Amino acid sequence: MVQNATGATPFPLGVFVGNPNYYDPSEGASFEINFNAFSDLMKTRPQFLDQYGDQRLPISGWVGQASWNAASMAQSPVLNSVTPVIGLPMTSTASGSGTPDQFYKDFAAGKYDFVLKGMVKAWADNGFTTQIWRPGWEMNIDTMPSYAGNDAATRGDWVKAFQHISTVLHAAGKAEGVNVQVAWNPTVVNYSHAGNVIQTAYPGNQYVDIIAADVYGDVFPYGSPTHLYDWDKSGQVLNSSHPVYDSSVQQWASDPVNLQHYYTYPAANQWSLDGSVGHATTLQQLIDFAKSTGKPFAIAETGAGNTHDGARLTDNPTFVKWLADTLHQSGARVSFVNIWDSNSGGQYRFTSSADRKPLEAAAWAKYFGDPPTSTPAPTSQATSAPVTTDSWHAPVVAVANTLPAATPIPTLPPQTSVADPSTGAGRDHEWRSQFGDSIANSGMPTLRPHTSMELAGQSSALLSQIGKLIADRGGSNAVPAPITAADASHADGSTAALLASQGFALLNQHLAGNTGRVDPGQIVSVGSNSATWAQDSILTRPQH
Repeated sequence: MVQNATGATPFPLGVFVGNPNYYDPSEGASFEINFNAFSDLMKTRPQFLDQYGDQRLPISGWVGQASWNAASMAQSPVLNSVTPVIGLPMTSTASGSGTPDQFYKDFAAGKYDFVLKGMVKAWADNGFTTQIWRPGWEMNIDTMPSYAGNDAATRGDWVKAFQHISTVLHAAGKAEGVNVQVAWNPTVVNYSHAGNVIQTAYPGNQYVDIIAADVYGDVFPYGSPTHLYDWDKSGQVLNSSHPVYDSSVQQWASDPVNLQHYYTYPAANQWSLDGSVGHATTLQQLIDFAKSTGKPFAIAETGAGNTHDGARLTDNPTFVKWLADTLHQSGARVSFVNIWDSNSGGQYRFTSSADRKPLEAAAWAKYFGDPPTSTPAPTSQATSAPVTTDSWHAPVVAVANTLPAATPIPTLPPQTSVADPSTGAGRDHEWRSQFGDSIANSGMPTLRPHTSMELAGQSSALLSQIGKLIADRGGSNAVPAPITAADASHADGSTAALLASQGFALLNQHLAGNTGRVDPGQIVSVGSNSATWAQDSILTRPQH
């Protein structure tokens, strides 16, 4: 474990609480209130702040927007010496833009080098001598603009683009005399058509400085929502001889043992710790990968209680403690943990009494704030080792992913995992919503003359274009195309029949998650009932 510079917190602390927006005094004041509220709760000031490029703008507008973000941070009185962690899109969804794969090819060919260099310079001109960039963050979610793709060819283009972007960002940082670090940043998912991105979309150690993960506490477990395998009551083992099932996600999630098992093994079902057949990516896998490559590890985004969580866990201290325990026991070098304390696109804010999350707020302060709790003793990392906890929660036991040789393969009951049928959706991602607090009603404000804004000042026509696009609320967002096929691959060996059954269930699950609202337990066919809502079968959150 690596502490921050003051040693005040168990992990270097970061946050997202919206955009400081120096050019709107009322919004700037609101940001400062939120930032200070988070700092007061945690009893320390965050050292990192999540920022984002806006893919809704044409790529020619990204430098001006970077100047605006950088100047806003530089002028904020509460952000002195805070390091930006910048989400960098690898595509634009502005009207008339090409396909994501074409953007990947163009980035790899150097077509947008001037944009990358200009963005680094914009942050450098505003005094940011350390810049952490996240190109194509959450590339394993197919509704993200920088999705790495369902097929090997697209993923290959994505990897080449990342490699070139990393090379240019580092060179630009050297030219500007600043420290540029590049993070490879997937999200924790229980299923992705991109597969496990550690195997399918890692660009190589020479292009990566930090391995980061986004992980959220939203609960959407595998299986029928009215017939969920209860890990605790079934003895915390696979394929229990006395299985117990819960009749609702709410009942299932009321037991912290089930929650902790889900967070650790998001793709688990009764018969396997990875029912996705290799399409899941877990937090532990990303931690282990960082350690194997010798890279530091970071949590670029994390949040717990969400109003639109599948189990309606709006005050969720269990996730917070699980995350702290996992990081403490990992043995990884943790560069930072950035906590999402905002309702920009979701209901993750917890610092205000109006948020009604007293248990979660207390947990964040206890496990990630100052003073820190004592560090738990490291545990062995055997597959079958129990994950121990304090008296707050019962232990969760992970068992080996095997079936006894003499045990017949069980018949898999029909399964489909669907989203919470309540109105609304979860965290509408920062790539769509980060400007919701700052410019949804008024558009981008006109930039005042500023000595550190020379680049933006020389691009008045460009900034006018940006202002118009944002005043129109960012142009049009691309709507993901309906899924027309699922990965039908199966593992070889004696469990092929079981895996085929699981694959069929996963197909139904994934289609249910991507084709609009469905009734619980319904097996759905391909076709879209809603172009604006989907539960993408992921741990992080549902989307719209």
